[in-house]
Amino acid sequence: MASNEVVSGPMPFKKRLQSLSNKKKRTYIMPSGFGMAFGAMALTLFFLAVGYANNLIYIFVFFLISVAFTGILLTNKNMDVVQVEGLENEELFSGEEGLLRVSLQNLSVTPAWDVEAILGKDKNTLRKTSIKPLSHGDLQIPYRPAKRGWVKIPRITLQSSYPFGLLRAWKYMKSDDSVLVYPARQGEKQFPPDAVAGEGQQATGLFRDHRNFQSADSLSRIDWRASARRQELLVKNYEEPEKPALRFNWDQTENISDVEARISQLCLWVDEAERQGYQYSLSVGSQEIKQNKGPHHREECLTLLALLQAEALS
Repeated sequence: MASNEVVSGPMPFKKRLQSLSNKKKRTYIMPSGFGMAFGAMALTLFFLAVGYANNLIYIFVFFLISVAFTGILLTNKNMDVVQVEGLENEELFSGEEGLLRVSLQNLSVTPAWDVEAILGKDKNTLRKTSIKPLSHGDLQIPYRPAKRGWVKIPRITLQSSYPFGLLRAWKYMKSDDSVLVYPARQGEKQFPPDAVAGEGQQATGLFRDHRNFQSADSLSRIDWRASARRQELLVKNYEEPEKPALRFNWDQTENISDVEARISQLCLWVDEAERQGYQYSLSVGSQEIKQNKGPHHREECLTLLALLQAEALS
């Protein structure tokens, strides 16, 4: 069966904030790779100054040491003033890249420069921002969950090497909450043949009125009787037909052997039905969601699929 992964446009972030500890996070600091090389160079120069009793080298070594101590103070303060307000997530689907938004605040009178955020240990998720004094800032981090259901977000590391890059100061942010991840939207986009819940109207819809014939009109739409009475060519206008309601159930995916693939197929159909404006129902095992449409109905159906257990299918 063909597999089509749906890539959706930007979605609004969830309004609820993930619970975070109000306790101020501890700030850690260590030399960076560049800082280690900087220290090795300063130590080498110090031995040269001792060996050759060269005052000029002594002065340069003391200058390097003062730069290092200044960097320790500035780097630590730059990261220490950053506090985390909360964490929000947009709609997340298994295997698809979504976004997490980390809300930061700087309550000090000095700006926080080059604050970076990394999700877990994946450096591809690194994002950077600066926060003005007494203000707030946001960082949007890409997140690709690997499974559906309730998933705990990996630990987020906030870090900065400002101003010299000699040291790296960081703090950790971890939420005790979980986010709901919907199943992957994969499978055939075409609805199953037995998805129509009832007989729809005819393809042309209901007759509305007449209008004058135009060269682009099909001859089959000409009302010859009315045209004969009015002595001019008239074309029938029709109302837009109502789309038939759809019904989706577990048996429609029986040709797919893998359970997760069947759930993904239903998820794709639900998403497509909502996008195209259909009313639809969903029945899986003993659980059924009645016919409706709209964002809340879609969310209810996707939540059912996200939390579906194998026991409910027997």
